[in-house]
Amino acid sequence: MMIADNNFSTVAVCTAIVIVLLNIFHPKRIHLLIKSHRARMELRKLCAQKQIDEDSSTTQDDDDRPRVSGIFIHPIKSMRPVSITETKFDKHGLLSDRRLMLVRPLPTPLHGSFAKGEATHRFFTQRQAPSLATIELTPVLSQDRTRILLKLSSKLSGSNDHAYIDTHPHTIKKYPVRYSAGVWSDVVEVADVGDDAAEYVASIVCKDDPSFKDVRVVSILESSMRKVSDKYCPDAARVGFFSDLPQGGLTDGFPILVATEASLELLNQKLKEKGKDSIPMSRFRPNIVIGKTNKAFDEDNWKAIKIGRGKDAVILHLVKGCPRCKQSCTNQLTGERGEEPVATLSEFRALGRSAEDVYFAQNAVLNGDSYNKGIQVGDPVTILTRGEDVWDMEDVQAE
Repeated sequence: MMIADNNFSTVAVCTAIVIVLLNIFHPKRIHLLIKSHRARMELRKLCAQKQIDEDSSTTQDDDDRPRVSGIFIHPIKSMRPVSITETKFDKHGLLSDRRLMLVRPLPTPLHGSFAKGEATHRFFTQRQAPSLATIELTPVLSQDRTRILLKLSSKLSGSNDHAYIDTHPHTIKKYPVRYSAGVWSDVVEVADVGDDAAEYVASIVCKDDPSFKDVRVVSILESSMRKVSDKYCPDAARVGFFSDLPQGGLTDGFPILVATEASLELLNQKLKEKGKDSIPMSRFRPNIVIGKTNKAFDEDNWKAIKIGRGKDAVILHLVKGCPRCKQSCTNQLTGERGEEPVATLSEFRALGRSAEDVYFAQNAVLNGDSYNKGIQVGDPVTILTRGEDVWDMEDVQAE
């Protein structure tokens, strides 16, 4: 019997190896691997040439070049952003950006249980509960000074009421309760981070609707997989030996959002002409803000940009415009919601499949060789390539 078991194990292992090898050396995969490697090499050559041109240029003062003017992370999706001066990137995007989010349980199916791979919970955002904008997130040291905790506080809960979340990867791994969370049309595995955070958030969002009391706070897992759409991803952004698509994490669709000061200035100018208040960049919840660009919405035509200098520079691919919804109309300090800026954007930024699809900022992914690199405020930005603007190919989802 032992011999039979050993033979079965050997056959199983050999079969698995054959399957892996066939996957690696499949003609389509090899072709994709070559294409992505070649695309990255061409971009790096372009970077080197651009650097030479910039270093020898006498027509543009270094102070006048586009630069990173702001970097923002959103530790919990749909809560207040945290302004930082520098960051690095991993497979999910900016470190600590949207690694946690809120979910609510879905109704149990009529047949009595959820199928494997079916969402048990659904993501929950400011679209449903604008009061989430009042929750401030502050990294603090634990009492024993060994860990960084995420402190949640809100003026709606009182100055002495708050909650803490231990977001260290080792702690996240130990949380026992797991869900399959639906994020738009995707399903991603997440871990529930406990009752304290959930009860605190529920005390805030129940002011919007008492039925929100079942909200939970969850974290993405290191093993979680959620790839971006291949309809928009360039070859150079594919990752690793298998030329995989980049990860989207818990963001709406892409790991990085890029905006420019010039575009916001034009929007605020149009608001002012209508006698309305200007709005801050936080309404659009970008990760990277770029100043000193040539003109408003110049970023619509950027395809690849370099941030920084030399071999440590980060390359981003701007893949498509970001459609705006009622969340952009939510004051990110008070949680109050109005009609702007979407009403004004609809007058000159309705660029999608329907007149209701208005765009501000650009979704982006990392170049395949830019992971684990970093950027900081003040870094120069170089436009490497330009092309046709890209908007959503399907109807924009709303929730």
